[in-house]
Amino acid sequence: MEGGPAPIHPSLGYEFAREEEARAAASDLDRRFTESELAGLRIYRVRWNGNYLVEAAFSKGTPEARLEDARALLGESGTPVHPDDLTDYKRAREERTGLPNWLRRLFE
Repeated sequence: MEGGPAPIHPSLGYEFAREEEARAAASDLDRRFTESELAGLRIYRVRWNGNYLVEAAFSKGTPEARLEDARALLGESGTPVHPDDLTDYKRAREERTGLPNWLRRLFE
């Protein structure tokens, strides 16, 4: 399927204690991987603990050795996040729109 988006591997997620560490790791990934390998790269702030998540999505054509390189790079200062936890965090982030229900009820 030429011209279309590349199929994506499950994302790698790593948690960092400081924003600078997360940004540096994401920047390193962006420099070391080609656009055809690195399909997506995001940094999230975790509201409940103040940490930061780096999510890196790789295309299906990315060799396993390159994924291991990414894990090693992210693991230098980050902690791996289980794929289910990353999915749950993203789902909670998407569902979080507007005011929380308990606060909304105060204004009714």
